[in-house]
Amino acid sequence: MPIFLRLRISIWVIQSLPKEHHAFRTWLLKLDSPVPIYPHSVQNTLMCSPRDSIMPLGVAIFAMLISLAIYLANKNKFPPDPAVAKASATADGSTPVDEMDIKEVKQRLYALFAVFAVVIFFWFSFHQNGLTLTYFAKDYTDLSQIKVNLGFATLQGAEIFQAINPFFVVFLTPIIVGLFGWLRSKGKEPSTPRKIAIGMGIAALAYLVMSLGSIGLPNKAEIDAMGGLPDSARVTPWILIGTYFILTVAELFISLSVSLSYQKLLPPKLQGIMQGAWLGATAAGNSLLFIGGAIFYTSMSMTATWMLFVTACIISMFTMLAMLKWLERVAK
Repeated sequence: MPIFLRLRISIWVIQSLPKEHHAFRTWLLKLDSPVPIYPHSVQNTLMCSPRDSIMPLGVAIFAMLISLAIYLANKNKFPPDPAVAKASATADGSTPVDEMDIKEVKQRLYALFAVFAVVIFFWFSFHQNGLTLTYFAKDYTDLSQIKVNLGFATLQGAEIFQAINPFFVVFLTPIIVGLFGWLRSKGKEPSTPRKIAIGMGIAALAYLVMSLGSIGLPNKAEIDAMGGLPDSARVTPWILIGTYFILTVAELFISLSVSLSYQKLLPPKLQGIMQGAWLGATAAGNSLLFIGGAIFYTSMSMTATWMLFVTACIISMFTMLAMLKWLERVAK
């Protein structure tokens, strides 16, 4: 889903559903996780022929057309966009524009930019699931037993791991939301900045698992010289599955916290600009993916590569903890 559309839908869901439906709206926000569509008879490779690409692209186009049809058929039943309704009321002179003290605006902006800086390192680490982790699945993971025949298509190869994160997102979101709700009822729910710090620590743990699972593996240059690793020398797929599980928990701690608290920090007159800044932070994190996938993966040992992401997550966690009291004060 294009990130701008995703952000607008998230904001609309947050603003439109009542607070008492907190758990339901939180689950809705995570249902946009992509579920991969695989080309026919996908082999153990990250590339496919143009003919094999026709089916997944066709399915994607068909799904988007269905979504468009559902939207057009039901758009008059949706609650009005609160921002549009508020702007209309202001134009009529019935509702004044929210005014905020300039000092409070500055404090909120500083807090948002601090969160953006941490989020950059999270996306830099988390989105390795579509790059470095998939390379690892292709080059180092035993895929001989991973094959699902659906009749019209055979799911096989490193690409199948792309389905693990969306599955865990849908499965784990109600559990994590329920955990937050239970802690809230006990008066022990962590603040949003604390949740982000915890999420970064959990993400570091995920890559620590990869580091330990990669001990003793040859580097990429040695594998290329060997013509690839034999199945007997490859690692179990459960290392990647466990890593995806832990990374998904980290994603839920961070993305749910940011999604549901973002509106609280936005200065009323700077909502559009700050939404753009959020997109910029996400884009910056994604732009750094090449460091892990294109540089370190091909030039360093696997353990050292994963330790890079452990270090990035740990630095982000301690940075958030250092700003914890200030951010909690601003977020109230």
